[in-house]
Amino acid sequence: MIFQGENKEIGDEMNFKKILCLTLASLCFMVTGCSSSRTESSSSSGEKIVVTMMFTSDLPNLENLVESTYTNIDLQIETNAASTIDGEAERRLRNGHGTDMVTSSLATGDILNYLADLSADEYIAAYQSGIMHKTSRDGKNLFIPLPAQYYGYIYNATLAKENGLTIPSTQDELLKMLEKAKAANIGVDENGFVFTVNGTPATTAAFAFATKIPDFFGLSDGIKWLDGLKNGESKFSGTLESCLDLPLKMIEKSYLDPAPFTSVSNCAPVLEKMSSGKMLIAFDNVTMLNDIRQNSSYEFDMLPILSNEDNPSWTVSAPTAYLGINKALTEKGNEAKMDACRKIISLLSTPEGQEAFMLDNGAGYSYLVDYTPTSDIVPDGIKNCIDEGYNYNISISNDFMRYFGSRCNAVLCAQKEIADAFTEVDEYMQKGDEQDAKLIGTIDHNMIVENYNVRTQETEIGNLIADAVRETVQTDFAVVNGGSIRGSLYEGDVYSYDLDYVCPYDDNIIVLAVNAEVIRSMLSNSLSAMIQDNNIPGGRFLNVSGLKYSFTPALENKSAQLVDVTLADGSPLDENAVYTLAVTNYMAGGGGYKDNNGDGFTMLNVYSDDAPKPENVKLVRETEYTFRSTLEEYIIKHNNEEIVSKIEGRITSVNEDA
Repeated sequence: MIFQGENKEIGDEMNFKKILCLTLASLCFMVTGCSSSRTESSSSSGEKIVVTMMFTSDLPNLENLVESTYTNIDLQIETNAASTIDGEAERRLRNGHGTDMVTSSLATGDILNYLADLSADEYIAAYQSGIMHKTSRDGKNLFIPLPAQYYGYIYNATLAKENGLTIPSTQDELLKMLEKAKAANIGVDENGFVFTVNGTPATTAAFAFATKIPDFFGLSDGIKWLDGLKNGESKFSGTLESCLDLPLKMIEKSYLDPAPFTSVSNCAPVLEKMSSGKMLIAFDNVTMLNDIRQNSSYEFDMLPILSNEDNPSWTVSAPTAYLGINKALTEKGNEAKMDACRKIISLLSTPEGQEAFMLDNGAGYSYLVDYTPTSDIVPDGIKNCIDEGYNYNISISNDFMRYFGSRCNAVLCAQKEIADAFTEVDEYMQKGDEQDAKLIGTIDHNMIVENYNVRTQETEIGNLIADAVRETVQTDFAVVNGGSIRGSLYEGDVYSYDLDYVCPYDDNIIVLAVNAEVIRSMLSNSLSAMIQDNNIPGGRFLNVSGLKYSFTPALENKSAQLVDVTLADGSPLDENAVYTLAVTNYMAGGGGYKDNNGDGFTMLNVYSDDAPKPENVKLVRETEYTFRSTLEEYIIKHNNEEIVSKIEGRITSVNEDA
């Protein structure tokens, strides 16, 4: 390989009742003419037409509906992490490897260049005109909106009622509720916190924007500011710093844990803490609310976004995702597949299709005209806002929201001053992702991340990054946790912003001195989360350089088990040797091991005081390198030579009975 609202405006400011679409990176992701009877889909060969679609989770009810209605269509859902669905979908399309049906959490940007025109399709008329306006370009409809999520404050109604906590109707009352709960140890976790946000940049951005809805975005000044933002005239600095007032006050009062906002910590375990009664309130969406209800004996409800200035409360809603068809299918020879995609979207655009998707995803609102849900899916606590029309949407680029959330995170964990962070936001708004773009080199074939393969098996891209780390920091071995690899590398030019998608995290690489026992313990832990409740393998799975290992597959009731570990040449580990090992500070306890941080790699702990520090592990040195920067340096260094990056048996799955 050679590397070279809908703004429904009603009168004056106090009469604004708007429907808005909040489009974010990483928020939980995203009719005529259809019958529920079984129908044959045409195919010249008589074989099933395979239609591919990338989404953040399995969609079994939708798949069953499609395949029972059209018996010659095979709908295949490729699952991918919510935090990468937008960037990776667009990068695949740009490089000619897009899925047949395209999902995105935003209905704007360059991704529209790769979508087929759906304007003439009958099902377009089934959707509310306001939302369809947001999915069009030059008068052409390119997306349909998938059912939406509501966002707000999820709270434990049982604990509130039993302990006489007043349900808040303003921000100040919310803070008083948290103060009383903390003082009385009601809904408080083991770390002393009573409110939580998961800490992903997308959710942080949503939370920050949401705090300003009643007192800014829902008023005329906020509407003018958003219009100016689209024209490059509005700035965050000097205007929106107060969007962090509420979370900063919660951190100051020790109601909210700042740890999940750091780069060396996992997102907060909202489901686990809320369902167990160890947390009173969380900012999240209705899907999370439903998951909490299903896993808890407590009763839960949702509060809207509260005002700090006696303005009406609002809810926030966002399409789970937008769905379109790959423009490449309009080319000659793809007629059957294009027809199959149109039939799937047409079926999805019926009440039956919407309900199948809602069952799969937990979404709570359909954009179909005159749609009547079969169940009461709006939480009681926000019904009044929905009935009164205070349901807010804002359409801002997903990439921008991700960046804005990352800057907010840096402020909330005290890594940046708010003035500096918001100046960076303004600069990003002007220049975008490619402001510092530079050509790193070229790659001669694709190395694809799909279906969480970097979390379950050896991959070319996993080998490449592990080799880059080991060579750059000069160690015997290097390991790369699969959850850190979020995007593919494509044949052709590789730019710096491509590496931002491949390795987006900023955890620093450190060098440890370890023995063979530690190596085996580390690899055993890396196999322990290959099957989880959500069917998404855990990110702790290790890609390796300098080592080989084999394991028995995970079963429904049994974790994968380590079978053997050797050096790269197949020779055994020296039980008396001390080896140098490159890992991240995250794995070595840089963010502690509470709340699932560190992915359970306590056998590597050299930083955290909340877990034992093994005697057979020593910190040799710290570096400023990240996975991203080592990969960049490696590609540049080997720019004019052939580099072997292939599947070579570093990681193998073996039959337990063999």
